[in-house]
Amino acid sequence: MVLSITSHTENKQKMKQSAHRLLLWIIAVALVACSPVSPTPIQTSPRTVKPQTLLPTAIPPEVFPGVWAISFEFLFPENFWNVGFHRYRFHIECPLLNQDSFTGELRRFIVSEEMPVYELPVYLRLGGLGFGPLAPLSTITINPMQDTIAVVTFLGITEEDAKLATTSSDCAVLIHLNDVSSQTLSPGKPFQP
Repeated sequence: MVLSITSHTENKQKMKQSAHRLLLWIIAVALVACSPVSPTPIQTSPRTVKPQTLLPTAIPPEVFPGVWAISFEFLFPENFWNVGFHRYRFHIECPLLNQDSFTGELRRFIVSEEMPVYELPVYLRLGGLGFGPLAPLSTITINPMQDTIAVVTFLGITEEDAKLATTSSDCAVLIHLNDVSSQTLSPGKPFQP
């Protein structure tokens, strides 16, 4: 009888944690949707090195110590994209951060030489293309010379879980490209958004 009560209590705690993570994820999506306008295109020549992330710490640890995030990223090589139509989707297998495996929706975008090359990289995300890992969705067409980064960011996790995810062999985030190839995204350093 005691074992049954303990198991029930643990299940309730796990459900509360899942609900809390979902709520934080919904808040993050709302914040992204209300973010400012995308940057102006700038022709660049020659290409310059860009920072991999534009995410400063916005909440000091002493204010809200349990809210952390971690991004998994893959920086595509220069001239990776051919002109034409492309498709991608993410597959996430990380029991530590997400109880079930997850395969995202198929996203489409166009690569055209008619588009300018933006100074900032374009991020391929779960919701589509944008000018930052958490910035609003802002484009469906890029230049073949555009710097691009695939990114999946887990929000609303504990610092401990974020640190464990950087070293866990159980956490895998993949991007499937054009139903032909896949790339593994690497975890970055945990941060507070």
